[in-house]
Amino acid sequence: MPVTEFSRLTLKSGLNEDQKLFAKRGLSRAKKLMEDFTGYNFHIFQEIEDVDHTYIVGKWASVEQHMNAWIPSEANQGLLKDLGPFIDLDYLFHIDVSFGSIPPSEESPIFSVGRHVMESEKRPDFETTFKNRRSGLEVHAPGSINGGWRIEKEPGREEFVLFTPWRDVDQHMALAKTKEFEDMSRSAIIFCSMLPKYAM
Repeated sequence: MPVTEFSRLTLKSGLNEDQKLFAKRGLSRAKKLMEDFTGYNFHIFQEIEDVDHTYIVGKWASVEQHMNAWIPSEANQGLLKDLGPFIDLDYLFHIDVSFGSIPPSEESPIFSVGRHVMESEKRPDFETTFKNRRSGLEVHAPGSINGGWRIEKEPGREEFVLFTPWRDVDQHMALAKTKEFEDMSRSAIIFCSMLPKYAM
């Protein structure tokens, strides 16, 4: 089953500008190697709130292709060796959704990532609320929203990851005042990041 990787990397503290540039070039090389390996597009994004946070979002044929074929591969191990002194991996997990419906665009140069965490028994209520409120949320966004459930999860917990495109930060912040957002927030703990879109 195709899945979407969602991972966050952080530049180590104390790096000079040459080292940061080396890390950025390394990530660009990683993007190309993963695309060659999978045949799918990958995206590298930088967070607005903390520019030292970089995100990788891309499609894999399956979790097994990513974890059992790519991770131990010679190409990936070489990347880890080169980038290890400059970048920390904060987290990596997979989502049962295709990211392709939210490509970079001039109309929506940034997007938010809403991580809706809930107890497992609340998942049906959240799914119903999201289904009923999705169109209302999309009225406030300049494009289609898309999301899916985290595959690797803690026992008794569920996480729904929602990608929403925006023209700017102010437009995103206005969402928090809507009834649709209020209804969804009742059934989950929400963590959001704003990511500017750029492809290396």
